[in-house]
Amino acid sequence: MPEDREVVGPSLIFGLNDRPDPAKTFLAATAHLFAIVASILTAPLLIARAVGLDSEATQYVISASLVVSGIATFIQTFRFGIVGSGLLAVQGTSFAFIGTMAYAASQLPPTTSQEELLGVLLGTAAVGGGMIVFLSFFLDAVRRVITPTVTGVTICLLGLSLLWSALGNSWRLLSMASDDELLPLTFEWLFTLGIITLLATRNNPYARLVCVPTGLFAGLILAAILRGWSMPTPNLDEELFLLQIMPVSLKFSPVALLVLLPIFLVSLTETIGDITATSLVSKQPIKGKEYFVRLRGGVLGDGFNTILASLLGAFPNTTFSQNNAVIRLTGIASRQVGYLLALFLIVLGSIPAVSSLVVNIPGSVLNSTTAFLFAMIAYTGVEIVRAHAKHKGLRVLIVSICGAFGLIFLPQLLLSLGIETPAYASILMGFPVATGALIAIVADKLIH
Repeated sequence: MPEDREVVGPSLIFGLNDRPDPAKTFLAATAHLFAIVASILTAPLLIARAVGLDSEATQYVISASLVVSGIATFIQTFRFGIVGSGLLAVQGTSFAFIGTMAYAASQLPPTTSQEELLGVLLGTAAVGGGMIVFLSFFLDAVRRVITPTVTGVTICLLGLSLLWSALGNSWRLLSMASDDELLPLTFEWLFTLGIITLLATRNNPYARLVCVPTGLFAGLILAAILRGWSMPTPNLDEELFLLQIMPVSLKFSPVALLVLLPIFLVSLTETIGDITATSLVSKQPIKGKEYFVRLRGGVLGDGFNTILASLLGAFPNTTFSQNNAVIRLTGIASRQVGYLLALFLIVLGSIPAVSSLVVNIPGSVLNSTTAFLFAMIAYTGVEIVRAHAKHKGLRVLIVSICGAFGLIFLPQLLLSLGIETPAYASILMGFPVATGALIAIVADKLIH
């Protein structure tokens, strides 16, 4: 029986299995690269800084993340057996794990070395990736528990937590600045945010597509003018970056998994949405057997690529949604573009100067950019809630936010009454994203 196909969406110049000429393939792959490269570079940088990695380890993580993103994108696009969606689906390090990894790292003993810390985080992430692989065969059951409302609430809480952290970093940067640096740093922060916001609010889709990399570049130019910031001088004798298999010994922490698990589940549901959207703009079925096979393969690919990332020294991978806008703009959904994009990412990651530049981005520019991105994450969460559940969803959102942030103080309150909270419960209550997700699951069932 033929599959029903969704006719809504843009007209395509080149479909999924078409082969555009080299020039069109190159231009489309470049457009995809501009749309996602800032996110792929920024997420591992922020995770590395949040968990306290030194400069050398941070550069490795950034380079590894780019190369792994290229490999993972190829796996998703090509589809090896049941692994991968077979769509032009871009993979990269997920922003969702920034606060989660930082909180999980903070629960480890203070004497934990950097290598041990990274080993625990990556090893636990590999276990989480394995769980996603397992759950990919039970998507219907997962979707009944992690509904769009629960996903939206968790994304909103995640964005708010990250935004608070970014604003705190900005405040510390400005409060520690000398009198001569305070005004230039403030102006750089505001200028970068202003450029990104200006482009992000334009009707022109191309402007929205490049708002983040353009804002970053503009902020770097201003920092060069006001404070003499300069790009690090590339070492021409430096060898190409090469991935290492298990650069650290992987370990597992039940406490870290407790913190990471809600984010893995929400990331899974986001992947379902992203693959559905990519199927839609690529003129592929969004129901029926063919769609389900793609969906299961995409989720399974997310889990497999996260395990692969852990083994190669990078953080959890997920499917990005930005490339759907590029497919709409270019009218090209060809997998051939995905293959070239994967090559671009691998080549970028193999150039040490790229990670060196990212590590040296001024704090004023980086914090401003991340503040915008995290605010958009929170806004996206609210929009997901409103789109799927409207008034009920907003009630669930309010209950979850109030409950999650209220639980932060519960262990201290109980201790003042002579009641000691179990260690695992105390850790979970200290991370509002995890508790908010659990509250949202319950509230979504009870609130009508």
